[in-house]
Amino acid sequence: MIKLVYFLTIIILLSACSNTLWTSDIQLANTISEPARLKSNTYKAGQFIVHSRERFDKPGEDLSIYLEGDGLAWVSRTEPSRDPTPDNPIGLKLTALDRAPNVIWIARPCQYTNVTENPFCKQYYWTIGRLSPEIVASVDLAITAAKLSAKSNKIHLIGYSGGGGLAILIAARRNDVATIRTVAGNIDHEAFTSFHRVTPMSQSMDPATVARSINTIPQWHFYGENDKVVPKLIGESYLRKAGLKGCTQIQVITGVSHDRGWESHWLRLLQETSQDRINKSCYEGLRKLINS
Repeated sequence: MIKLVYFLTIIILLSACSNTLWTSDIQLANTISEPARLKSNTYKAGQFIVHSRERFDKPGEDLSIYLEGDGLAWVSRTEPSRDPTPDNPIGLKLTALDRAPNVIWIARPCQYTNVTENPFCKQYYWTIGRLSPEIVASVDLAITAAKLSAKSNKIHLIGYSGGGGLAILIAARRNDVATIRTVAGNIDHEAFTSFHRVTPMSQSMDPATVARSINTIPQWHFYGENDKVVPKLIGESYLRKAGLKGCTQIQVITGVSHDRGWESHWLRLLQETSQDRINKSCYEGLRKLINS
């Protein structure tokens, strides 16, 4: 029982923090999106309707895809939320800062939609089943539809918190992923539950199980120096399981916690991990491994 209570406490921390003065989550999303010219859209993706904010200025060029975190999964230690829409959508905030010509933010299934729109939504899908096969498949379908709309050939995946794990799982399903970046990403469930000494997340797919299959895709995993929820050791465990380490980098950002401080660093981090730089890092890493 103690472990269960502790686990639920951690899940609440992983959920976006309620630190906004806005009374409407949709209004907050609009306030973030409009200055960045991100238009609201929805995709019918499998059994779910998936909400997005997108800007496609140069059809045909690469598409940067942001995946939101787990959202407001729990309202207390024992009570699941009725609506997983995040109060503090950090993934959307980072998207709004991105100056790429083609960019889209994709909310997790059941976020920013009501029961009428999404009749298959139930608490299972934002609690223990948040990375169930049907959730991963749904977001993957939305990505394919968005890629067609942008007329892009290659995509770049960026995932915040639980969205980082989702990015890894989706990358393993596709052959068009140019780069992967995660921000405070829970990309190794076994390491996460071991660190917090809680029950394994048996109803969700574990991103670390596909680490080896995508270890030649350039990846950059960012962790906050002060993050007590998803610390860098989660990424380090993922890195060990990936086997081939030449293309996977971990970077710790000073003064940043799980859900505070990322926006002030994001433009710099994007520049430092541009496609040219991240590909060069991957190439040099692989060359060292081959020559060692």
